[in-house]
Amino acid sequence: MRLLAAVAVLLGATLVQVTLAGQVVLLGAVPNLVLLAVVGWSWLRGPRAGLLWALLGGLLLDLAGFGPLGVHALAMLAAAYAAGWVGGALDGRLWLVAPAAALATACYGLVILGAADTVGHSPLQAADAAPLVAGASLYDAALAPLAVLLLARLDRRLPLVAA
Repeated sequence: MRLLAAVAVLLGATLVQVTLAGQVVLLGAVPNLVLLAVVGWSWLRGPRAGLLWALLGGLLLDLAGFGPLGVHALAMLAAAYAAGWVGGALDGRLWLVAPAAALATACYGLVILGAADTVGHSPLQAADAAPLVAGASLYDAALAPLAVLLLARLDRRLPLVAA
């Protein structure tokens, strides 16, 4: 039941991400709902717990057709580790989740851009990509406390996967 709840959260976030999130553009970026779920869970349970969510969420995004298989999973793993590490170092204080989400989003964006550049699929130069990564980082940072609160509430009602 717990694993199904985690899959439902990530699948729902993925579906909204690929269908509706593109409608909410701010600073040239869209919110990454899967990343917010991964960051939120990493913040609540630490990097080890967030890595499972990162792998699953990243693979769901990969299967949605955004680039080569595995790139989003790798980027999510880097983001989950960054958020979980910061959360663990700061004792998971909610008011500090925004900077952790900004760092995680920056890690995610840099891995995606690096992978795209490595395989020759990068439509952007580094100078053009920097404002997009910065905008996405700010956007996700603003939404991260809400994501943590929603996941904490859901976890209290139906404990999600802890591993």
